[in-house]
Amino acid sequence: MKKLLASLLVFSSLTCAGCFFQTEKQEDTRFMMDTIVTITTTGDSKKDLAAATSDAFQLFQTIANQTDPYTEQGPEDLYAVNQSAGQGPHKASPYLMDILSKVQPMGNRDLDLSLGPVIQVWNAHKEARTVPGQEEIARALARTGPGTYTVDTAANTVTLAPGAQLDLGAVAKGYAVEQTADLLSRDKRVKTALINAGGNIKVLGTKEDGSPWKIGVQDPRNPQRIIGTLAVKDGTAIATSGDYQRYYEVDGKRYHHILDPHTGWPAWHARSVTVVTRSAFWADYYSTLLFVLPEDKAMALVEDNPNLEMLYVDQDGKTFLSSGLKAIYTPEK
Repeated sequence: MKKLLASLLVFSSLTCAGCFFQTEKQEDTRFMMDTIVTITTTGDSKKDLAAATSDAFQLFQTIANQTDPYTEQGPEDLYAVNQSAGQGPHKASPYLMDILSKVQPMGNRDLDLSLGPVIQVWNAHKEARTVPGQEEIARALARTGPGTYTVDTAANTVTLAPGAQLDLGAVAKGYAVEQTADLLSRDKRVKTALINAGGNIKVLGTKEDGSPWKIGVQDPRNPQRIIGTLAVKDGTAIATSGDYQRYYEVDGKRYHHILDPHTGWPAWHARSVTVVTRSAFWADYYSTLLFVLPEDKAMALVEDNPNLEMLYVDQDGKTFLSSGLKAIYTPEK
């Protein structure tokens, strides 16, 4: 997804310290999906780890290409699907279809993959450092919503209404992290791995001393500080959505990239929301969705789902923890 502040180099909202103890370690960092992606692996052979990491990045890039709404990549990728709006069913690439087939049945209006028209409005105003008017947002918002696209999993096609545009920025990085983690988990050359795509994290394997992985959660108002540390196990996924990751300011007001699909304007309930679960895809999905909600509604949704945990920082900087997170979270003193 082309973010509101594409020129800003964003460091991860989550950091890992003291994670690896094995003899050989490989770390590679690349700029993909408009963010910094780091894959760190351990194993017996540096050469094997380099090859495994290269395979992982190749998969990550394939998914990035298939989900890029702004650059022509192939006849079945997202850009091509968006260009077919109003022209009937269009064949979609495998990873694109997989994402859409997972999200559409959820039917949650607090996360909308059809916000492309509204995102384009904000991208244009970001370049000019201006703020769109209510009528401009309303016109773009009228071309969004679950009724603007259909997914046919049997035919592997997507049909967009005239003027509709899909944007998978709310879930694509998490999906790429999960698919990459799955690949590395099956690679016998790799003992442990940490994948970090701009705050979308997955950890694989068990540290040699048996201690948990330590993941620091960034202070949303101070990039040099963490607000606390999560102690997590093998297979844990973590994602953070924040108003500090992609934003610009006009007259002292912050306009960030996480839009409320009901209004077309940035959601201003939270500074950041961190989700802890098992799937990086669903961690990304829920961190975006919960960020749009006020704290009480977000917490009610999380407490009703035994597979989700959440750390919610509201606009006043107050931190709220879901019940299952309290045992593994240590606030910074």
